[in-house]
Amino acid sequence: MDKYIGIDVHAASCTIAVVDARGKQTGSHVVATNGQEIVECLRAIPGQRHVCFEEGTQSGWLYEILEPHAVEVVVAGVEAGRRGPKDDKRDAFGLAEDLRQGAIKTRVFKNGGPYKALRELARTHRMVVRDVVRTKNCPIIPNLSTTSP
Repeated sequence: MDKYIGIDVHAASCTIAVVDARGKQTGSHVVATNGQEIVECLRAIPGQRHVCFEEGTQSGWLYEILEPHAVEVVVAGVEAGRRGPKDDKRDAFGLAEDLRQGAIKTRVFKNGGPYKALRELARTHRMVVRDVVRTKNCPIIPNLSTTSP
């Protein structure tokens, strides 16, 4: 049976909400924003898992760790102007329900693909070059602790 899972992601914790194929809310969990804990919670949910969470600073990382454990992983674009009271559990159930109904308006592509390693190497090279340039441009401060005769 299909399970639709919405995740409201924050720096310290994630709220995970589960909705079945008929729209019944079957549970919610709060776990630390830790890859192993999130994957363990996800794997404990039986059935075919469809996962949805909003685009944010951790969405690329989260996509990569959840993709092997779900039939579908959707990164939703953040919708401006959502009305009504907000809390983590309500947001997570809203994402799960939107995914179940096919109501995700903006899907953000996050697949690392075959060029992921190359992209990471290029990013690392760019950071090293920037650090070397910054170090070379730093003025030399004389050592004032030694006095010359």
